[in-house]
Amino acid sequence: RDNVKAQLLDLGIGSTWNDNNEYEIWDGDARCHGFGTPIAIRHIRPLMPLLMMQNSWRAQREHNPHERPYLISRSGCPGLQRYVQTWSGDNRTSWHTLKWNIRMAAGMSLSGMYHIGHDIGGFAGPKPDAELFLRWIQSALLLPRFTIHSWNDDHTVNEPWMHPSITAAVRDAIRLRYRLIPYLYTLLWQAATQDEAIVRPTFLDHEHDEATYADTDDYLIGRDLLVCPVTAPGMRARDIYLPDNTLGWYDYHSGEYHSGGQTIRVQAPLERLPLFVRAGSIIAEGALMHADSPATDTERTLRLYPAKGNEKSEGTLYDDNGTAADGEHWQLHWRLHGHGDELYLRLDASGDYQPAYLDNLRVTLPPNETRRLIISGNLAVQQT
Repeated sequence: RDNVKAQLLDLGIGSTWNDNNEYEIWDGDARCHGFGTPIAIRHIRPLMPLLMMQNSWRAQREHNPHERPYLISRSGCPGLQRYVQTWSGDNRTSWHTLKWNIRMAAGMSLSGMYHIGHDIGGFAGPKPDAELFLRWIQSALLLPRFTIHSWNDDHTVNEPWMHPSITAAVRDAIRLRYRLIPYLYTLLWQAATQDEAIVRPTFLDHEHDEATYADTDDYLIGRDLLVCPVTAPGMRARDIYLPDNTLGWYDYHSGEYHSGGQTIRVQAPLERLPLFVRAGSIIAEGALMHADSPATDTERTLRLYPAKGNEKSEGTLYDDNGTAADGEHWQLHWRLHGHGDELYLRLDASGDYQPAYLDNLRVTLPPNETRRLIISGNLAVQQT
């Protein structure tokens, strides 16, 4: 712990990355100190990276008690989510890996490791071609950890601009992630405080729907966003099963409404990630910024996706300054329901934190929504 402070934190480094910490000791009977009682490595191998991340976390808290620690660990055991972000390890470049990394993320999330991701494009192997690289970026776009990282066999490096033919599409994808950071931030808060899985297989929220138990590349980010990646070369359209949630789904890109419990054919040009929003939800979006700073976060849009008819829905959005360990926070509780040709939205904010976007808070409706929106509560908002 003292070494972490002296050799990293005191020099201005703000976080800790514990890498190569699974120890390639092939003899399971190799003896370890064992806190004074020698023990075989096979019994305590997972404990060693856990102690490393725990001490790194404590070092950061002691060095700067007012700042929220940020740590990464390549290895660990159940419980690591209390301290670190992790990823699926040194994956290899291929369409096969892209496809099965999706399932790994869902499995890790269901196991309590919610702050996860992958090395996008593959860590090792050949340089990914343009199509594979872009589809990989799209498939991992909304995972809690989004990192393009590599050690390619031919000594090339995976970078967002590595294929000029798709650089604009890569930029647009990353912009989408940035716009959705307010939604993702609330999910991270829910995971940390309520143990809510972020990456969710479709059956998790639709246990009654047998079709969601079929093998699929689709997954949910939170309860409200259905991500439908393209995982095969040359595919420019695909069939998507929309889980039967009784309320239906909206196409994120077009705003078109679809009933749940059906399979639809969706166009998936190379530059587009098929994405759907659960009806009855509100998705918070931010503005694009060159730097993620509370002071420059001056816009917020609440995209309303109302259920048809008079169904009621509600939820909470969370925010704070992004760094304080035990600082002020802000919550926005919303209620949305229809009645005849009107929609009623109530917004009630609480907490001591005052986001910079409070004077520039907007709400939007899907393009084909004809009901009149009536807003109440303790916030001033603009409808656009």
